[in-house]
Amino acid sequence: MRFAVNFSVPMARLLSEGAVDCDSLKCPEWEGVVAAARPLRPVHVHFDIVVGNGGFDHLDFALIRRLLASTDTTHLNCHLMSSSDTKLSSPADKKRLVESWVAGMEYLKAQVPGCPLVAENLPFIPGYYSSEIAASPDLITQALKEADAGLLFDLSHARISSHYLGSSIKDYAARLPMDRLAELHITGLRYYRGYLSDHFEMSPEDWDAARWARAQIKTGIWREPDITAFEYGGVGEVFGWRTHDWVLREQVPRLSELFG
Repeated sequence: MRFAVNFSVPMARLLSEGAVDCDSLKCPEWEGVVAAARPLRPVHVHFDIVVGNGGFDHLDFALIRRLLASTDTTHLNCHLMSSSDTKLSSPADKKRLVESWVAGMEYLKAQVPGCPLVAENLPFIPGYYSSEIAASPDLITQALKEADAGLLFDLSHARISSHYLGSSIKDYAARLPMDRLAELHITGLRYYRGYLSDHFEMSPEDWDAARWARAQIKTGIWREPDITAFEYGGVGEVFGWRTHDWVLREQVPRLSELFG
C-alpha cells in the first residue's frame, strides 16, 4: 500500500527539505501541476470525472490516456453522482440511476482499455450537495458489481453522508463492497459555512476514524487498497487557502506511519 499526499507548494517545499515523506503525490489532471510534482515523488493523478449526472463530451480522453501512461497512476477514477430530482424512495429512479452508473463506467472502460476503473462515493449534504440516492451504499455496491469496477472509498465523504443520513460510519461502510477497495481517501472534517465539510486538518475524532479504517484493513475485513491518500492541501481556489505548513509537518508523518 502506497501513501500519497495532495500536491501543494508547501508540501513540495517540505519534501525538498526532507521534513516530511510520502510514496506519491496526488495531483489533479493539470499538466503543470503534474510537471511540478514529478521531480519530487511518483505522481498519482486523480481525475475530475463524474458518472450519472451529465455526459462525457467535455472530457479530453487523449489527455487522460497520456497522463495514465506517463505517471504512476494505477487506475482511472470516477465519481458517482445523480441529478437532484432523483429520489431514493422511487424504485424506478433507483433502477435508472444504477443503469446510468453502469453504462457510464462501461463507457469509460472502453475509452481506456486495459486500465482498471474505480468509482468514488460522494458526500450527501441535504439541500446543498449531491443527493440521498447517490450516497446509498446499496446502490453503489450494486453498480460496482455490475460494472466490475473497484471502489475508491472516501472515508470523509462516507462520514459526512452517514452523519446526514442518521447512520453510523461503521454501518455505512459495512454495506459497501470493501473486497473491491482500491483507493482510500482521508481528511479532517469541520463545519464550514454551516455544513460538515472535508479537506481540513485532522482532529482527534478524525484520527479515531483513520485508526479504525486501518484496523479494518489490517484484520482483513477490508481489502488492502493500492494507495491511501491524505487529501489535505492542494492548489487553486478550493484548496490553496486551507493549506498550512504546520499541518503537513505534524500530520503527514503520523499518517505515513499508519498507512505507509
